[in-house]
Amino acid sequence: MTPIPLTPVGGFLGAGKTTLVNHLLATADRRFGVLVNDFGAIAIDAALIAAHDGGVVSLTNGCVCCETGGDLGAGLAQLATRDPPIDHAIVEASGVGDPWRIAQLALVEPGFSLDPIVVVADALNLERQLAGRWVADTVRGQLLAAEIVVLNKIDLAPDPAGARAALASLCPMAPVVETRNAAVAIGRLSFPVSPRPRFRANPASAHAFPVWHYLPARPFDRARLRAVLAALPRSILRVKGFCRLDGDPAASLLQFAAGQWALSPYGEAPPGLVVIGTPEMPAPPDLVARFDFALLEQ
Repeated sequence: MTPIPLTPVGGFLGAGKTTLVNHLLATADRRFGVLVNDFGAIAIDAALIAAHDGGVVSLTNGCVCCETGGDLGAGLAQLATRDPPIDHAIVEASGVGDPWRIAQLALVEPGFSLDPIVVVADALNLERQLAGRWVADTVRGQLLAAEIVVLNKIDLAPDPAGARAALASLCPMAPVVETRNAAVAIGRLSFPVSPRPRFRANPASAHAFPVWHYLPARPFDRARLRAVLAALPRSILRVKGFCRLDGDPAASLLQFAAGQWALSPYGEAPPGLVVIGTPEMPAPPDLVARFDFALLEQ
């Protein structure tokens, strides 16, 4: 059996990994199989969804998304036995994870061949991240694993020269593709690479990033929610999930990273937010008070 090419996609929180995956799904020229931790982490275009069966979403263009349930090996085995078979596998790493861990599994998992390790970098915030006390080691470790870098949000960076210089220093052998909204074709991410060692020590130690889950008891007041998001400290790295807003019958997808946020209509989805921060992130009672303030009054 011809091995299935597998593309690991890594990058720090908010860099645009999910945007890249969604772009590849929406413009697919082959049958992709995508592994995600949970469907709340990837906002699949509702117009593409043909069927939703438990931990599998089938798309109208033949692609399929599967939940890993935290077991990447089992998820890959599930993709390898899909009928009809997939042409290409994509695995999105955690925003604070090392994409080389995924690459290691691809090197030893039967039925797959490893395509270049893709790391998405944020042109607007990369220099600040590499200087950050808590996030620099993680971002640096991700980039050191890169075999191609997608330098995203190039249109938002007033002067991307610093980000380009940082990439040239950290991963000089990795080609860099500059993008807006992570729009890049899979063909630009697939090319022959030199043989890799089967195992590689992580060259940079990473700090633990606290994760907090918030379940809104009621819909949010739109103005109050925006005020809460605008006032979040820099120790809050990421907020992502679904919520309901006053006057909207459907759920909205909330995404917050690096001080920027977006709210977009989504459809039916259970409410719940995931908050990721540095060890200096406010304690849960403080976070509860902040987000409860944004709820509609009873």
